[in-house]
Parts: sequence; C-alpha cells; structure tokens
Amino acid sequence: MKLVCAWCGSAIEHSGYERMPDSSTSHGMCPTCCQLLDSQERGVQLQRHIDCIPIPILLVDANNTTLAMNAKACEVLGRTPESSTGAQFGLVFDCAHYRLPEGCGRTVHCSGCVIRKSVAATFDTGEPQVLVPATLSIDNPDQLSNAVLTITAVKRAGVILLCIENLQP
Repeated sequence: MKLVCAWCGSAIEHSGYERMPDSSTSHGMCPTCCQLLDSQERGVQLQRHIDCIPIPILLVDANNTTLAMNAKACEVLGRTPESSTGAQFGLVFDCAHYRLPEGCGRTVHCSGCVIRKSVAATFDTGEPQVLVPATLSIDNPDQLSNAVLTITAVKRAGVILLCIENLQP
C-alpha cells in the first residue's frame, strides 16, 4: 500500500505499509506538513491550507467534534464550514441515528460506528487506521439510505486528520 501526504503529495514512509501487497493508495500527513500544522493557529490560515487538498478532509478531536473541514469535504457532504465546525460526526455525515433522542455517540448503533471506532483507535494507539471500509445509514429527506465509504484516520498535532475516500451514496 502506498501512503501519500494529502497536503503535499509526497510519499510517507510508515513501517509496515510499504510491505503490504495491496497496490492501493491512501492519504496521511508527512512530517513537514505536520510541523506546518503545529506551527499554524487554527482558523483562516488552516482553512486556506486544507482547502487546497483535493480529497475530503476533516480535522476532529477526541470528542468526535469536527474542528475544520476542507472545501472538498463540504462539497461531498453538503455542508458549510460554519455549520460543521464544532459539530459531532452524526450531524456532519447526516447519520440517521443522530436525531434519535439519545443523540450522537449514545445510541446502540453508535457503538458499531466504524468512523467513531477508527478515530478512537487512532487517538488511543497513535497508529493510523488506513482505508477502513465503512457504511453509514444516511437520513435523506425522502428515505433512509446507506452510504459506503473508505476512511483513513491519522493522528497529528493532537487531532485526527480524517480522509474520506471512495464515497458512494
């Protein structure tokens, strides 16, 4: 498997990933871009920086709160940065279970959420979760439907860089 930096496109050397027979590519963040993220304050500079990335990216914290998302993620998920900043995954992804009385992260369905589990595992271990397949129940106005996607979660500077790949509504 090839792991490339979502910011600059350079190859990322991670022990074990190069030896995987799979020829697929996923995204993370190289040490140089990680330092850039560390040195910048969150806000306009960061937003401009992540908007240059051509794949959907969310920055999330340990509470599964969206700190920022790039323009491509806004386009794919039908959101604005203003409506997503500070929001839980359920709202950002239009999860059908988000609107249940228990709320995001507290329903019986949430315990099996692949996105939630991948972000938690990355925070807990520091190890990236690469090209993890996920299926979400989406709350469309007309009917309940499923979205199939692949995610990659990488921990950098105390936040998770969550890449959304292969989204198929």
